Amino acid sequence: MDLIIAICDDDKTHVDIIKEYINRIDIDYDVKIIEAYSGEELLELIKDKHMDIIFLDIEMRELNGIETGKKIRERYEDTIIVFLTGYKSYALEAFQIESFQYIIKPITYENFRILMQKIYLRLKEIRAYNNMNKTFSYRTRQGIVSLKYEDIYYFERQGKKTYILTQVGKYEFSGTIKSIMESLDKNIFLRCHQGFVVNTEKFLNINNNEMVLRGIEQAIPIGRKYRQDVLKALEKKLFC
Repeated sequence: MDLIIAICDDDKTHVDIIKEYINRIDIDYDVKIIEAYSGEELLELIKDKHMDIIFLDIEMRELNGIETGKKIRERYEDTIIVFLTGYKSYALEAFQIESFQYIIKPITYENFRILMQKIYLRLKEIRAYNNMNKTFSYRTRQGIVSLKYEDIYYFERQGKKTYILTQVGKYEFSGTIKSIMESLDKNIFLRCHQGFVVNTEKFLNINNNEMVLRGIEQAIPIGRKYRQDVLKALEKKLFC
């Protein structure tokens, strides 16, 4: 699962310290770090990206961290913002922006590690909530059908037809597996076979060359080509 983190501080030493702390923590995320040295630069770098976590210095020239944080919060309501500062006087303003934490510099690695554990728990809560509200939609002659991600077990291609097994029934539509994968969140859905796409949130276990999902008795075949992807995805679900 991808994790995008931004570090913004006008002192490169502080950026490097936080980056080094992040890299020292053993987590099962594909982490991408964005570095910025002013509020203006950060806003430009993330204008087309949804950030998971932002470590933001407050005392910066021109656009300070509080003003930068306000602009970020206007755009992304669920981004986790952590303020790093040498001063306690901005705590109220940071609270009003709904920051996750307000840390007084210098921060030790041990304190940072504990902070990140709390952040990962919060991220899981945010992603679980967002996933509950995501839908897969397709058009039929009768109109648009929208199915909640959390209700979908798998997509199955049989000949020229595709079926969707859900908690509320089985649906048929004309889309291909390729078109399905292009429209789904790949952090949640995984192609495990030439004819199957599964909801990884339903993973239970793997039995030889078949996948078992929670809530249904039918086992899903795992194609040789997709086996490593399945194992990697299952490992992330178990240990993230």
